[in-house]
Amino acid sequence: MARYDKYDPIANGFRADPAVDWPDADLGKIFGVGIDSAGKLVKGAGQTGIVGVCVVTQKPGRVGPLKEVSRVDVMTQGCVTDFGPSDAGKVPGVDFGVAGTKYYSAADGTITSTGGVGTYYVGHTVEPDRLEVNVKAGLPA
Repeated sequence: MARYDKYDPIANGFRADPAVDWPDADLGKIFGVGIDSAGKLVKGAGQTGIVGVCVVTQKPGRVGPLKEVSRVDVMTQGCVTDFGPSDAGKVPGVDFGVAGTKYYSAADGTITSTGGVGTYYVGHTVEPDRLEVNVKAGLPA
């Protein structure tokens, strides 16, 4: 399961409320995220383009019938360990990246090694399972 490491929330990211409940299938995976027109965090580009990466590892929920994820940390610079690309069929903690590879977020938030038109650079790996994040908010790759 991917997790933040070497992360200073004051200088290297921000907190935001998700627009919708985070799906159980996405827990422990890394995704590119953006902000929608209501100022809420969304998986994918949203209205702003990709502004950071997010790893939600648990669903803390709120008391009552609403089981939504409360405010989450969005990383713009730092390190994600136990990293694995989030494309279809990848299992967090099992399918790792490739050392020395650049990684990009597609507009839907999926992190892969495939760059190009419509993708956003999010960082590179030093070791297969360690992504050094350096997102330039909203700037396509």
